Amino acid sequence: MNVKKKRHLAARAEMMLIGNFLMGIAVGFLRMSRLGTDPFTCMNLGISGALQIQFGTCQLLVNVLLFLLVFVKAKDCIGAGTIVNMTGIGYVADIIVIMFTKVVGDIALMPVAVRIVMMVGAVVLCSFAAAMYMEANMGIAVYDALAVIIERKTGSKIPFKTARVATDFVCVIVGFTFGSIVGAATVITAAFMGPLIQWFQKKIISK
Repeated sequence: MNVKKKRHLAARAEMMLIGNFLMGIAVGFLRMSRLGTDPFTCMNLGISGALQIQFGTCQLLVNVLLFLLVFVKAKDCIGAGTIVNMTGIGYVADIIVIMFTKVVGDIALMPVAVRIVMMVGAVVLCSFAAAMYMEANMGIAVYDALAVIIERKTGSKIPFKTARVATDFVCVIVGFTFGSIVGAATVITAAFMGPLIQWFQKKIISK
């Protein structure tokens, strides 16, 4: 591998790591806003609350189960970024919540306006972070791979976007059933994250 290729690989790895780290921060702030989270986080928060285990641990366990499915059905989707994503984001989010709570106290007592700003900022950061690790092209999150599997298994009769809406809907239902907060952020992330990710990739990350 020549020097140019090594530098390119190092840059991709750096983008992947930073993107996943920022994603964990964004998820942490979405949780603290108390205005809902993205569908996958919503489900894992509900399950972790019901089982009374740490969110990061719950998300890791769910990701491991999904990883086994993706490994069998869509192995080409797996890369170093997949492993970092499935093992790190939940714990980074937990650390952010713990640190922020120690500084400001009871998050539920924060003004609604502050929580709205926090939610909007977290959605933007989440989209930027996703654009970074997706542009790095070092593997996708196992949850994202579910829609890829559905599209392939149906011969594209169910396209990726439709499949993703379906998986998001299932996650929200499961999360709500287990007592997770379904709020404005849940709807916003489902409706606007896709276009925001594409915008960041085209206007900023790819350059």
